[in-house]
Amino acid sequence: MEERKPRPGWHGIPPSRDRFVPPISLPEPTEGVTRTTEKAPPIWCELIYPDGQTQTVKGFAMAWTNSLVLCQWVEYSMAREAWVDAGVVKRRQVEDPRPHRDG
Repeated sequence: MEERKPRPGWHGIPPSRDRFVPPISLPEPTEGVTRTTEKAPPIWCELIYPDGQTQTVKGFAMAWTNSLVLCQWVEYSMAREAWVDAGVVKRRQVEDPRPHRDG
């Protein structure tokens, strides 16, 4: 009998993707866009959905203009993106997982 090797990737029942409802995403700007070339800045983003509900997500700013931010977050095990108004985005602090050199 042939020995089976474990397969990489998801193990178990995957989350239901049919529950994902995309938030409102503004049109992608055509000029004045700054894209990250280093680590994307960590952010909190208040997403607005078509039914008027909101949700705060932990994500990253992948690109921005003076008035818009391309927010990327993970929902239902997939990376999601939406262009949002810069007013609904706040920087967040990411703590360094390394211990302090004196501690």
